[in-house]
Amino acid sequence: MKINNLWQAFHRVLERLRTAKTMYRRIKLFLILAFVALAIFQTGQLWFVNISNRNFFLFLSNQRRGSVADGHHEFVRPMRWIYGDGTGRFNISYSGLMDTPSRAFFDTVLTDLFSSGTFVSVGETDYAKLLSNPILMFEYAFPMPANIFPVAFNPRSSTVLTGQGVDAFTSIAIWLPDDGNESGLRVFFINDDAAWEFTVDSVAAEGFPVTAVSTIALHFVSAALEEEYEELPPNVFIPRTGDFGQFSYYPVVVTNPYFSYGQGLAHVRGKVAPFFDNPATINSRVAGDGVWTFSNIHATVRYFGTGVLEYANFRPRRQGTSSSFISDFSAALSFINNDEYVINEIFLMGYEPHGAGYVFRFGYIINYFPILMPDGWPVSSPDDILLAPIEVYVEEGWVVFYRRLTHNFSLDTQNLWLQNNRLNLDAILQGREEPITGLSLGYNMRSMGNLILGLQGW
Repeated sequence: MKINNLWQAFHRVLERLRTAKTMYRRIKLFLILAFVALAIFQTGQLWFVNISNRNFFLFLSNQRRGSVADGHHEFVRPMRWIYGDGTGRFNISYSGLMDTPSRAFFDTVLTDLFSSGTFVSVGETDYAKLLSNPILMFEYAFPMPANIFPVAFNPRSSTVLTGQGVDAFTSIAIWLPDDGNESGLRVFFINDDAAWEFTVDSVAAEGFPVTAVSTIALHFVSAALEEEYEELPPNVFIPRTGDFGQFSYYPVVVTNPYFSYGQGLAHVRGKVAPFFDNPATINSRVAGDGVWTFSNIHATVRYFGTGVLEYANFRPRRQGTSSSFISDFSAALSFINNDEYVINEIFLMGYEPHGAGYVFRFGYIINYFPILMPDGWPVSSPDDILLAPIEVYVEEGWVVFYRRLTHNFSLDTQNLWLQNNRLNLDAILQGREEPITGLSLGYNMRSMGNLILGLQGW
């Protein structure tokens, strides 16, 4: 009996030893796999040396689809908003529109309208009547498609506008009641030919407050309300310097992270590395026309002496993949967001069909004003023109072509420029055979390093 007990005890010890070895092997295997993964990760970081927060796997994960959480919400972002207090004076802003009380009010009113709004009528656009009332107006740089816009506020409302004959519009105007106790708002969707009026039951006291437009610094007046500008289109707003007789602003500093004196091809190669799945395979060369070219089997990046960067993607795509307009836009926006050298605020200037997808054009905002390129920007020749600071070509959810200015813009807060008296509209109008269709303040970029603040046609 004792021998049997000893034998069973011996077997239990052996079983425990075998279990311990199995557990040891498992722990050993886990540690080996962990060290292998760490080694691969570190190798990825070595490939991207001197590039902060970049890794091979992060880049691959962003190649296929846009990672923008709400591309629809970004697409309906206005170019600018215009606020009028009902006295003929207006404020205009281009900057920070996604995070302002005006955008929150815009979202609330449009959500209510597409859920329970009522169509009233359609008629000719009367800017004088529209702008005589306290108003908050949102303007786009392109005709906003009426079938896509409502879905950003209510997925089941795509026909609310098209059902009333709206194909596209360039402005949305919301009348602001003076009396905070008044409920219900009047909303107008406007294009060059007509204005469609809706009403929505929103509580004005919880919305955008009506306050007087200050005339101390800079404000605007409307061509539709000023007799001296009756020859201009009625949707034009003319800037006025303040009661002090001058408008002051900081100058803009232009920098190019891709170009530094004393640094050449190797410097730019390091800057363009994030565009490649494996930067170790980049082939660098200077073409006969002086263009710096970087390429591997999947992509090519070219840097032009005019300060333009161009990316082309040749990676094979899955057959039969499909995408929507908004997913293509989201892919474009995601690609820009992942470009670490795009540091300025952007807005959508326009888009158009291109091949199996679209080309999206984006502009820059700096210090509450847009960067303007009235004549475009030359790329490789006078006939090869960049029409906007950023152009993104998307096909079936893939970014296949990307061009942008390499310049970054910042304010020189150590200096202050003064624009004396009234901004000279007559000088801007000279030499034009046709009326200006729109005017706005903006930084006019005509050549490298040459920026001025003035009126330009939009």
